[in-house]
Amino acid sequence: MEASNVSGLVGSEVWGYPAIMALCRLLTGGGWLAAKTVLALLAATGAVAAYGLALTSGRGRKRAVAAGLMVGASPSLLLWDAWGLKDGLTTSIVLWSLLVQTRARFSIACVGTMLSIYACLYLRPAAALFLAVALLARVRFRREYLAGFLVVVGAAALFVLPRLMTLVGIVDSLQVHDGTRLGFSGGYGSQNLLHHPQYLVTLLLGPFPWEFGPETAVPERWLYLGTIIWIASLFLGPTALRRAWADTAGVGRAAVMGASAYAAAYLATFGGAFYRQRSLLECVLLILVVLYLPLSPARAMMRIHVWLAAIAAVAVVHSPHLTPTTWSKYLAVCVMGLAVPLAFMYGLRHGAARRFRERHT
Repeated sequence: MEASNVSGLVGSEVWGYPAIMALCRLLTGGGWLAAKTVLALLAATGAVAAYGLALTSGRGRKRAVAAGLMVGASPSLLLWDAWGLKDGLTTSIVLWSLLVQTRARFSIACVGTMLSIYACLYLRPAAALFLAVALLARVRFRREYLAGFLVVVGAAALFVLPRLMTLVGIVDSLQVHDGTRLGFSGGYGSQNLLHHPQYLVTLLLGPFPWEFGPETAVPERWLYLGTIIWIASLFLGPTALRRAWADTAGVGRAAVMGASAYAAAYLATFGGAFYRQRSLLECVLLILVVLYLPLSPARAMMRIHVWLAAIAAVAVVHSPHLTPTTWSKYLAVCVMGLAVPLAFMYGLRHGAARRFRERHT
């Protein structure tokens, strides 16, 4: 057994992505640029799926349009699509599968989910875990769910279990090179957060939008806008996730469970600076925030401004380009220390004036 056979046992991008690219090239009759364009168009249908998920969950047309636009204009997904990578396609498959799980009968949802799981095994196995756990959220102990449960068990026994058992049996004996055993990680350059928890800040805040040095003159700088959206979503996420968990009829609880399973696999394997694998989490979290946040847009933006200001204060002190010397860091801390009470006093005075006007109008 060689290391190259692992992809054939569980499926990976080594098999799935080139096959999809070859199919797109065959359909267009053109070159690789035409194939990548078709792949990007397929990935863009994830915006339609997000719109359908919002309507199915009873969120209203305005929130549905906002969710679709957020997915379609996601800076992270646009960057990977521009490179012709598979991240937008994987996200689209997951969103369409969630829509089928939410709208279709359970037996049909099981068939569609198993097909999507098998496709994800050859694109990104962690996304298959997302779909499998999300399907569990739809399970009810009723007679009409028996057929779907039998479909899942039969398909898992036929397709998933043989590969899983074979892989588990060879993990301890497989060697990439002589004396170098196969480790549980995301590959070269990955930062397993279970082994390296110091990279947690990189996961939550990276790629750092306050880095302006010459080493940042790479295409990854286009992810800075996506990082800001991701950081804002992290602040609004806990409130939205509580309401999403209570939504058992819509997509809420299924998306929370699936995203949690995917996040656990992501932390244990890739983590750190593997922002491509994080793009699915970004997309799902953003959808949940748009659909389930119980705040008005004005109040949400006010809280986001305060949160981003706190992150900016950390960035000013942290960045060697914004504050290159120790004295500049001290000066920045003093200025921010004066600005916080002034802003707090202004907020109290403005709030008191607004309440006075409301009482006398």
